[in-house]
Amino acid sequence: MESSSLPIPKDVRWKRLLGVALFLGLIFVFRKLAPVLICFVIFERAFGWCADQLAARTKIHKKGAIAGILTAFAAAIGLGVFTSVKRMVSLVDLARTDGRAWVDSIAKSGLLEKIRERLGVDSHQLTESAKGYALEAVGYVTATAYVALFVFVGFILAVMYLFEREDIDQWVDGIDAKSVVGTLVRWLSYVADAIAITVRLQVVVAVFNAVFTLPLLLLLGLPNVPLLFLLVLVGGMVPVVGGVFSGGVLCLVAYDVKGFVGVGVFLGVTFVLSKVESYYLSPRLTAQHVKLPGLALVISLLMFETVFGFWGLFLSFPALYVASRIANEWKVEDREIRDAGGTLSNPRPG
Repeated sequence: MESSSLPIPKDVRWKRLLGVALFLGLIFVFRKLAPVLICFVIFERAFGWCADQLAARTKIHKKGAIAGILTAFAAAIGLGVFTSVKRMVSLVDLARTDGRAWVDSIAKSGLLEKIRERLGVDSHQLTESAKGYALEAVGYVTATAYVALFVFVGFILAVMYLFEREDIDQWVDGIDAKSVVGTLVRWLSYVADAIAITVRLQVVVAVFNAVFTLPLLLLLGLPNVPLLFLLVLVGGMVPVVGGVFSGGVLCLVAYDVKGFVGVGVFLGVTFVLSKVESYYLSPRLTAQHVKLPGLALVISLLMFETVFGFWGLFLSFPALYVASRIANEWKVEDREIRDAGGTLSNPRPG
């Protein structure tokens, strides 16, 4: 790492320490923008791959391919929004016609009074509880709005990058790879690669869990199989705990249909899938990108979960991936220094 304007020491070890400090400082300062980065990487890699495939097969210019992919995506989103709005309109009309009568019937039936007597609370406590639930619901709505905003911003940034990808790549190639800016840009690209790989790995795990569970859903005759299949698929996207959550829901549904037999089946399935994910799929897939023993990967997952809580389940592999890429850089640099006859404290001989 070199710079013509910053007083960087010649000792390679101090340069590396400075680089890591600046890198971690950037991540800490902009940590609240992590959801935007994640959404940006997902959209950029997905649309970019589809556009590259379309351009390679049809000989369309890459920007034209990107425009075609985005048009198809916008059409799909528009169709989904139109269908949702159409359903909402019917629900609103139903609420207008029958809503008041439904509320009046509840009030006249004395249901609220029975609930109050059963819970042993007075009207004031019931009102305060309702306010608390309302505030909690507003909090969930606000959080959902923030997530939607992050997704939208990430999507816009991905579209802008895809249309200017060639110019941006030329600008990055023009930066000195050993400079401070060049080093930080390269390390941040490792973070983007880690996010893309993590998402791809979890998609593989989710598809495996869903495909493995689908025959059992059909064999036991559970209701709403498509919805349960979707639940398992989405739950598989969350490391470790996602499978446990979806397995718990399946146990509850299976109990209503098959009793304790159904519960036992899905308890066993949840146990097997969690072990396959933790000790086979995840270590085997991550070992393709991080050259560490499977035991080390599992221990890292446990340590990150202990330190960072739930989010540690997502941070473990990206941190290992970025650290391994940086360590490989340092190994190559050490080899070059030794070949030149220098040392870490004095990389230039003489």
